Amino acid sequence: MVQFQTQKVAIVLGLLVAAPVFADSITQFTAGDIVVSVEGCGIQGGTCTGIANGTGANGSYGDNQAAPLSLFQFGVTGTSSATYAGSLVLPQTTSGSNFAVSGEYGSSSEGTLQLSGNGQYLTIMGYGINAATFNADPAAYSASNTNTALAQSGSLTGQSYTPVARVVALVGANGSVNSSTGLYNVFNGNNPRSAYTADGTNIYVSGQGTSPDSTGGVFYTTVGSSSATSITGNDTTSKTHAQDTRDVQIYNGQLYVSVDSTEGSGSNRSFIGTLGSGTPTTLANNNNGPTMLPGDGNSGGTGKETITTGANSTGNGLNGGDQINLSPENYFFANSTTLYIADSGDGKQTSATSSLGDGGLQKWTFNGSSWVLDYTLSAGLGLVANTNSDGTSGLLGLTGEVVNGQVELFATNYTLSDLDQTYLYGITDTLSDTLASQVTGEAFSVLAAAPADSNFKGVSFAPTSEAAPTPEPASFALFGLGSAAILYIRRRKSL
Repeated sequence: MVQFQTQKVAIVLGLLVAAPVFADSITQFTAGDIVVSVEGCGIQGGTCTGIANGTGANGSYGDNQAAPLSLFQFGVTGTSSATYAGSLVLPQTTSGSNFAVSGEYGSSSEGTLQLSGNGQYLTIMGYGINAATFNADPAAYSASNTNTALAQSGSLTGQSYTPVARVVALVGANGSVNSSTGLYNVFNGNNPRSAYTADGTNIYVSGQGTSPDSTGGVFYTTVGSSSATSITGNDTTSKTHAQDTRDVQIYNGQLYVSVDSTEGSGSNRSFIGTLGSGTPTTLANNNNGPTMLPGDGNSGGTGKETITTGANSTGNGLNGGDQINLSPENYFFANSTTLYIADSGDGKQTSATSSLGDGGLQKWTFNGSSWVLDYTLSAGLGLVANTNSDGTSGLLGLTGEVVNGQVELFATNYTLSDLDQTYLYGITDTLSDTLASQVTGEAFSVLAAAPADSNFKGVSFAPTSEAAPTPEPASFALFGLGSAAILYIRRRKSL
């Protein structure tokens, strides 16, 4: 049995910086544990009492307000149960070259959490500003004096407003946080969505700008930089507008990205695609944007799929026989011919004959020439159609691993209302299965629910190789203000 004791350690510092402190250790993540990104209060088993939300009041954050970003760590037993094991609050105050890191509370597309290719880091994107500071005067950070949403803050330099950098937080296996990568002139007036690094130095970022501009899509940068190089370029509307993109990652040395967009006339698309050959660091694919995986959409790139019926229906039970639009968010390659996709069920496309989506966990396999949708796992999610105003329509975050021919998958839900309840789920699928009739007994288990005034977003396995990111990783989490603060360490005691 594991219990926790709380120790109080007084630490006197000249600066307030943010710190990783985990319930089981302040120096190392636990191998095999699951980590979930959290927007909002991020207090397990507690409330926002005593936390200023920028409106002068204590309590919950409002939709679209700036809010802290936290990471929750869970110990898991297979995919059937999880135990909360501690949390980390990303910096809320600038320290040295490190930015504060906030998220937009309720955002439906932020918070993707990814494990680096070398297993040493987690990456997540946010906004380089203290949450309470932004909420006190949001118009000061936007070209519009009526703006109240964090995502609508401007990132362009040389404007009349104060720009808000889009920040990559690089979290080491030892709990250190490097938020020195504060990018300007990307994702202007819109969401930074994901960041991926293979090695802790070279980084790809993905998000949306404000059409018509050139600040959306996938960009390449390096740790500590303030600028980035476009990979997708202006690939819509006769090459005058940038695309908006979602989860960017590398698998088997190839750069991939998911897209669910109506950005730019004539270039509407919803699919997963490649960007150039390998891992380009400059404009890829002749400025034509992502190349759709064969079969993962129609020839026009709009991501249509006709759902089959019967014992081997490929859909989620809400859309049998319909031609629907896909809405891919995060995804996981189990191997080179098996791809799992978290589909939000609330596609941006309206080009299919049905307005329904295919929310849930889709399994696609490659037959040698094309990717084929085998089935959609949805039992246990309590899905509602995307014609509803609230409820869970699909999935957002996704990670997985293959264990002895079984694929253990962890996901977070996508909701139709920004402040609906969010959850962490687990499910196990047999790698070799390709028919819905083979998986009738598979269902998602609810592993954890987001606490009050918080939203679960991305999910990843914990980093396990100890390596300190540079420059200037923050090293403490302080609960207080001024030159002195109290650090609370929860020490695990085994009995």
